[in-house]
Amino acid sequence: MNLLPKKELPDEEEGGYLASVSDLMAGLVFVFIITLMVYVINFQLATQKVKQQQDVIKKERDRLANVIDDLTNTRRLRAEMLLRIQKELEAKGLRVEVDTEHGILHLTEDTLQFESGKAELPDDQKPRLEIVSKVLANVLPCYTAAPPADHKCNPRYAGKLESILIEGHTDNIPYTRGRFRDNWDLSAQRAMYTYRTMVMEMQPELSQLRNTEGFPIFGVAGYGEGRPREGHRHERPVSDPANRRIDIRFIMTPPSDNVPPARELKEKGL
Repeated sequence: MNLLPKKELPDEEEGGYLASVSDLMAGLVFVFIITLMVYVINFQLATQKVKQQQDVIKKERDRLANVIDDLTNTRRLRAEMLLRIQKELEAKGLRVEVDTEHGILHLTEDTLQFESGKAELPDDQKPRLEIVSKVLANVLPCYTAAPPADHKCNPRYAGKLESILIEGHTDNIPYTRGRFRDNWDLSAQRAMYTYRTMVMEMQPELSQLRNTEGFPIFGVAGYGEGRPREGHRHERPVSDPANRRIDIRFIMTPPSDNVPPARELKEKGL
């Protein structure tokens, strides 16, 4: 009769194996949960970042749209101003041309005629310059920083005019004699003569007009023979009265919210 106890070791080993598998599965589930949580957190962070970038892009687009709209309205306003000046001058018998795209009033040879090599106008031309000065004195104040009350200006015009350049030009005949060094000097003297006569003498109130920065709006420039009128470019020296002229360039106040540089937009990822 065999009284030895039965061996139960295999059952114990099987139970230990199952416990190990269970622990391994629990560990894998834990790792999966942690991985899933990390993915969810990263996804939420990425979604939040994308939303922030979209908000920045929308804000920039809206701002740039306002800037473009302001620029468009300013160009339209300048064109209206130039056409009004042209209309008033023509009503007084002066034929002028306007370039609304670049904001230029051309005082053609039909309006003012400079003699070759001269910076001053002949006496018979000065009444024409006085007409120009009176028209400018009538139109321009409404576009400055402090429009006078007696002009009954449209409020949307105020502060739109930043500066006005009186630009002198010459024909392409080389200047080699007299009081000026060259055509550059001659053109600059024509511009300064026009400013002193038209503004300082004929309509001194024009010299008091200011832009939004508080600076006088009038300035002068000389370009020599470098900017001939369209259709009046000559390969050889030609005495051309169309190029012996004065242009008046109107520069409008830029939008207060300036367009950011390309590098700034790139840094923002836009």
